[in-house]
Amino acid sequence: MNEDAEDNHKIIQVNFFDDIEQDDIRKTKWLLNKYTDLVDVIKNYEYSLQQIENGMAAYDLLSAEGSVAKRVSGQELTADVTANAVILKDQRHINYKFYQFITNNVKFAINNMRDKHEGLISKLLFLDGMKYLKAQQYMKNGYRSDIPSISETTFADKRRRAIANIANSLKINRTLDFVTIDYGRGRNKEGEVGLRMPEVN
Repeated sequence: MNEDAEDNHKIIQVNFFDDIEQDDIRKTKWLLNKYTDLVDVIKNYEYSLQQIENGMAAYDLLSAEGSVAKRVSGQELTADVTANAVILKDQRHINYKFYQFITNNVKFAINNMRDKHEGLISKLLFLDGMKYLKAQQYMKNGYRSDIPSISETTFADKRRRAIANIANSLKINRTLDFVTIDYGRGRNKEGEVGLRMPEVN
């Protein structure tokens, strides 16, 4: 925790924007570290929807062939289509759209970085989920011909600058409004970071 606090302090020092605070840096780092998890949830949900659609397509095909339209004791056989309706209307779909909004904003902030080193470091660490030392080695070895290699200390400095710039972007587009730090009862003294769903009327 001390190392993380020191890192946050250094990020604040390289930050060019006066309105970015320690909590904004904490929220940004938390969100960047959760990015790949959120993308996994999105992909799993999309796969589930695809499976439901495939199942419904198979049902429609059977109906067309007359297989489903048989009557048993006066009752027409019908497929259970409620699952499809429920999954589209319940909380999972709201979460899915919310996670899409969050991840799209993070990706936009990273893809629009002007500094090539900062952009590639952010892509490796946060979008691709690469480990710090592996990303550092990647940048040191200079695998990309269009981006010169950099040392370990430059890598650390560029990473901090990247996080500061991402924090600024996420604050401007109000993404950080949905990231909270809860200091309530039962929490540790540093508070617990999480996502707050928008109010739906």
